[in-house]
Formats: sequence, structure tokens, C-alpha cells
Amino acid sequence: MKISEAFDLIDVEEAFHQSVLSLTANLSVQDRYAKFLDIFARVTGNHACALLRYQDEVLVPVATFGLSPQAMTRTYPPERYPYLVESIRSRLPVRFQDGNLRPDPFDSMFLTGQAGKSFTQSCVGCGLYNENTLFGVLLVLAPEPDAFDHIDDRIFQVFAAIATVSLRYETYISTLEKQTRHSELVASELVNDVLRRSSQKLGDSAVMQELSREIDIVARSELTVLLLGETGVGKEVVARIIHSRSPRADQPLVYVNCAALPETLAESELFGHVRGAFSGATGHRIGKFELADGGTLFLDEVGELPLSIQAKMLRAVQFGEIQRLGSDKSLRADVRIIAATNRRLLEEIKEGRFRADLYHRLSVYPLTVPPLRERVEDIAFLARYFLDQARVRLGLEAVGMQPATVEELKAYAWPGNVRELEHVILRAVLRASSQQGRTVVLEPADLGIAAETRLPPASLHFPADRSEAVPLAQAVENFQRAQILATLAQCRQNWAEAARCLGIDRGNLHRLAKRLGIK
Repeated sequence: MKISEAFDLIDVEEAFHQSVLSLTANLSVQDRYAKFLDIFARVTGNHACALLRYQDEVLVPVATFGLSPQAMTRTYPPERYPYLVESIRSRLPVRFQDGNLRPDPFDSMFLTGQAGKSFTQSCVGCGLYNENTLFGVLLVLAPEPDAFDHIDDRIFQVFAAIATVSLRYETYISTLEKQTRHSELVASELVNDVLRRSSQKLGDSAVMQELSREIDIVARSELTVLLLGETGVGKEVVARIIHSRSPRADQPLVYVNCAALPETLAESELFGHVRGAFSGATGHRIGKFELADGGTLFLDEVGELPLSIQAKMLRAVQFGEIQRLGSDKSLRADVRIIAATNRRLLEEIKEGRFRADLYHRLSVYPLTVPPLRERVEDIAFLARYFLDQARVRLGLEAVGMQPATVEELKAYAWPGNVRELEHVILRAVLRASSQQGRTVVLEPADLGIAAETRLPPASLHFPADRSEAVPLAQAVENFQRAQILATLAQCRQNWAEAARCLGIDRGNLHRLAKRLGIK
């Protein structure tokens, strides 16, 4: 079929072909749509036309042909113009004549060369839909009545379909780009957060200075690190420091709390899943290994990982191969692993609760973070650090401690280690500020440390007078009693949690407590 107009003669099938090519050409978005409308205008008789995107409940011009530049500077709320509303409501081309074209947003916008006419006399509007989603409207306008009577609706429908596909594709790409920019910002913020939080010093004691040297050695490598130590000693801080000193420092550090992973969801959380893998899996989802690709994956409380997941974890750690739940396709993830636990994994292996092969893969470079009671000289340094943090968080002018307060901190058993010290300082500053105002000096009474959780002198010091010496067995029992009481206080009298913190079986803890007269 061919259509003859005064300005041009063009084969319609070739026009369809050219219009598709115009929207995939290596041009700017504006130039692509301008070329598309130029072809559309030639087919319809070189009349004015406009492609409008539906966005935030208004029509926004994407490109125009034969209209003044002013048309591109406005937005068009459909409810103000009845013929735009009708175009949107219909999924087929709708024809309008002068009688039902008022008000018209394009009046007086026709370019010169339209026989001196400036008002729209005829129009065809096509709503651009993909399924139930409205993407916009394609309009062709003429200042003469009956200008489009000789053109079949199917021609408008084909051009409308081509425009719809293009707008849908552009919207999809724009959304992906926006998500990518957002992801990049999030990743950048995560990296900055790691760098900020890893700037904390570990301490000035000899044992912590030695740990810092070990961190420097292993951080520059790609070796898997296993951090060992009691709860609250700062294993996460050490992991962040290792990452910040590594070649991967500009990539994210992804944190996984293995103790918080339900066994039914652990595999999906770590390795991802595909649609239909289980009830409720309505789409694909990447796991923590893929999320950490190029960076570091920190597996906290790895000793709590369900035994059923450990075999799949072994392959991921050993070869960097992962497999999404419900998929038979293997993927690769370039991930540096840092794991941490407060459990005695060798004992867990003997009890059949942890795989020996996974332990050996994770403990390529083990680092032990000592408890706070073994580095008492760090307590004052850490307390001052947490004091400054509390000052910032609570908006105070100045904070300090009495010498007696420092001694009280040093005499405490710290079953919760550094984490407990942080919380004690924050609570103490909050209490003291309610009485002292914006300048705070902590007194021993502000700490709220229970007397039964202080370190027993017999377990820490040699007596000056041999007549005061305590038999070794009694000293051991005193220390055990103090440790259990301190841990129970930290765990709010939860015996199961206390047993985990102390690294012993719950039944053994109950029997020991009875022997020591605690129960």
C-alpha cells in the first residue's frame, strides 16, 4: 500500500521498517524519537505530531514534529483536555474533529508553512499501553478538517505499538540505571562506614599490639581468617580492620550472622534462590556470596551454622563455587572469607556438630582476640574512646572520669568484654547527664556494676602475706563462681545463653553451679 501526499511519497512497509531502525540507531534519545516522528509525519501527510510520556499523572513531551519549541517546555495534565483523556482511555486510535478538540493545548503552536492556520481542526490520538500499563500517547494533528480520513487505523496502531515498545524499553533501562546508581551509592556508603568503624584502635596492651601486627600480615593476603574469642571481645571490629587494610578495601564488606539464620532459610540467604525453588519464592534472589563478589564476606557466629548447610559452604569456601537453591547451574563468586566464633570448634567437631573439613578450610589463618580481663591495661583506653562516642551520641559538651571510676572499671570481670564496656559507659553517661547537665564526670556509682561480678582478688593476685594464701582448688572455685555469676548477669539469668558464652554444655553448667553453691 502506498499513500501519496503533497510533500512526500513513501512506502508504508518501508516506513515501518525505517521507524523501528530509527529507534535502535546509535543516536541520542532525543534524535531517535525526532527521526521516528519525522517518518510518522511523512506517512500521515507531513502533519504535526507529538509523542508524550505518561509520568506522575501528567503527559510529558518526549519529542514533537511540526510544532513550535514551546510545546516541549510544558506538561499536559490530561484532565484539562477531554480529547487527551479519551485518547488515554482507548487502546485503539481515536479520531477527533474541530468540535471535540477544545480546549486544545497545541493551539497556536503550528510552525509556519501550515497555510497560515494555527488551530487544530483534526487529530488522531493513540494510547500507548503494554498490558495494563499506560506509557503515553501518540498524537498526529492538522489545522485542516478531515486530514486523516484516508488513513487506515491499522497504520496508527502499528506506529503506536512501535512507540510503546520503545518507551517501555527506555523506561526499563532508566529504572535499571537508577537502581545501579542507588546500589553504587549504597556500596560506597558501606565502604565508608567500614573505614570509619575500622579506625578504632584495638588497644595499647602488648597482646593487642601483637594482634595488630598479625592483622597487618594476613590483611594483605587472600587467606581465609578465623577469628576466635569470647562473645563481645571485638571480633567484628577485627574483621572490619582486616578488610580495611586489604586490597579489597574499596569493595563492600558483607555481614552475615549465622546464628540468626533459620535452618529452612539459611541456604537461600547465603547462596540465593531461583523462582519456584520453594513456596513463596516468586522471583530470583541473589545470596550473600554473590552480594559480596569482589569484596569480603564476614561469617559471624559460624559455629552456629546448620550442619545441613556446611557441605555446600565447604565448596563455596574452597572453590568459590555457589549454586542458587532450585538451580542446577554453578556460579562463581570472588569472595574473601572472614569467619568468627565464640565456640570451641574442635570440641564441636568431636560432638559431630561441625564438619572437620570446613573447619580446616576456615582456619587457614586463625586469630584469637583475647578477653578484656586478660588485657586490663586496655580498659582505660577503651573507656575513654566510648566516653567520646557517648558525648557525640548524647550531644554533650564534655565527659570525663574520676580516677576511682577507672579503678572500678579495672576491677570488674567484664563477662561481656568490650561490648559490655561500651554499654556500661553509655548507660553511665546517660544517667550522669540527667544529674550533671552537659558536662559530665563519671563517679564509680554511675557505672552500676554489680559487686558479685567483680574479679575475685584471690584469682588475680598473689597474696602479700602467705598466711592469707588461698588453696589453689579454692581459688579456682572462686574464679569459676565469679565467672558464672558474671555471665548469668550479662545474659539476664538465661542459663542456655550463659552456657554458650562460657563454651560449656548446659547440663555441665547446671551441675557445676550446684557444686559451687550457686543453685
